Amino acid sequence: MNRRERIQAALQKKETDRLPFSLWRHFPNLDQHPRKLAELSLEYQRKFNLDFIKFTPYGMTATIDWGVKLKFFPGFDTAAIAAEPAIKTPEDWLHLTPWSGTDGEYLHALEGLRLTMLEKPEDTPLIQTAFSPLTNAMKMAGEDQLLQHMREHPEKLETALQVMTETTIGYIAESIRRGAEGVFYSTQMSCYDKLTVEEQERFVRRYDEQILQAANKLAWFNVLHLHGSNTMFKEVADYPVQAINWHDRDDGPTIEEALKMTDKTLIGGLSHLHVMVDSGNEETIKGHVLDAWNQNDHRGIILGPGCVVNPNTPESYLELIRDTVMSTKK
Repeated sequence: MNRRERIQAALQKKETDRLPFSLWRHFPNLDQHPRKLAELSLEYQRKFNLDFIKFTPYGMTATIDWGVKLKFFPGFDTAAIAAEPAIKTPEDWLHLTPWSGTDGEYLHALEGLRLTMLEKPEDTPLIQTAFSPLTNAMKMAGEDQLLQHMREHPEKLETALQVMTETTIGYIAESIRRGAEGVFYSTQMSCYDKLTVEEQERFVRRYDEQILQAANKLAWFNVLHLHGSNTMFKEVADYPVQAINWHDRDDGPTIEEALKMTDKTLIGGLSHLHVMVDSGNEETIKGHVLDAWNQNDHRGIILGPGCVVNPNTPESYLELIRDTVMSTKK
């Protein structure tokens, strides 16, 4: 099998010739430059023989044109954050300018994608990263203020969420037009300690479904990333995606539990928080890789981190993951 065939088989719950896998990380500060992001993404794929590229523009991309100013940190390990909230009053949600998703700050991510496609191995799928509207709203307002506005001025927030939804659809569609074969769609607010189930339905799922249904009409490899602890896995298990990625090793549910909750292909098996960072975990890491391979009769599992790989993860660990994956080849 080549890489695309291997991923397609995994998404169809068919047998694969070995464990499919990928790794992904942020490249803080360097990811502000499209060419550098492309070079680093390609180098990461080549070095570890990844079956797909999860393209990772910097996480605040979608918020810049709506007023977020960034605070940067020295070096290349810590991602930029909002220097201060761009949203300060409930009325601010009513003034978000609609964007096409193909202009403004999005052009940096799209240019990085274009440059990556020029040199990407032909058989290696690439999926673009995008965030749910409520996740971007949280980045713009801060979590506490967002939740206050959501509960006290829901209609104002909903006006903004629809603007964000239409912009995100445009961004994903343009990414696919430029060669992406799907979207890695991250929701960071779908957690029981942040939202009620009713709030999840009204302020998250309502918009997620619009975006993911649009993506499904255009691409075959769409992944939901459920971010955080105490997540609403059950509530998103039927989302219109081909695969789900979440913090299975660090926050749960486990892969075994998730297999009983959804019919989607599962992407996970590696702890991004502890095991891949702490020293002396070679045997544990090797065991986690082989455990993922042995799940569900070698069907419907793609090995990956629960979230982005920490920049301080020893390269020897990543090489061990690659080599253990290769040892599963039939």
